Amino acid sequence: MIAKFLKSLGYALNGILIGIKNERNVRIDIVAAFYVLVFSKFYDFTPTQKVVLVVICFNVIAFELMNTAVERAVDKPDKEHYMQAGQAKDTAAGGVLLAAVGAAAAGIMLFWDVEVFKQIINFFISSPFMLVGLLFTFVMSYLFIIHDYSDKK
Repeated sequence: MIAKFLKSLGYALNGILIGIKNERNVRIDIVAAFYVLVFSKFYDFTPTQKVVLVVICFNVIAFELMNTAVERAVDKPDKEHYMQAGQAKDTAAGGVLLAAVGAAAAGIMLFWDVEVFKQIINFFISSPFMLVGLLFTFVMSYLFIIHDYSDKK
C-alpha cells in the first residue's frame, strides 16, 4: 500500500518536473508565486490571508499543469476529432486565464497599499546588500523563465 502511494507520488512529482522543464508559463507562475510570498512578508496579513495567498499561488500553477496535460493528451488528433481537441485545449487555457485573473484581482485587493510600497522601497534602498540580492533574484528569475530545459533541442 505504501509502495503504491510512493509510486504514484513519484509520478506526480515527475509531472511537475515535466511542466517546469517544458512549459515557460509554469516557470512564470512559479516565479510570480515566489515574489508574492516574499513580498507578503512586508504586510501584516492574517493567517487566513496567508493561506489564501498560498492556495491561490498553487492553484494557478496547478491549472497551468492541467492545461499542459490537456494539450498533450489531445495533440495531433485525427481529422474526425480535430474540432473537439481544439475546444478542449481552448477550454483548458480558459481555465488558466480565469485562475490567473482571479489571482491578480486577489493580489491587487491584498497588496495595494501605497504605504507598504514605500516601506518596501525604503527597505531595499537603505540596504545595498538587500538591493543587490533583489536584483540578483530578478536576473535569476529571468534566466529560469527563458531557459529551454526541454529535450527538444
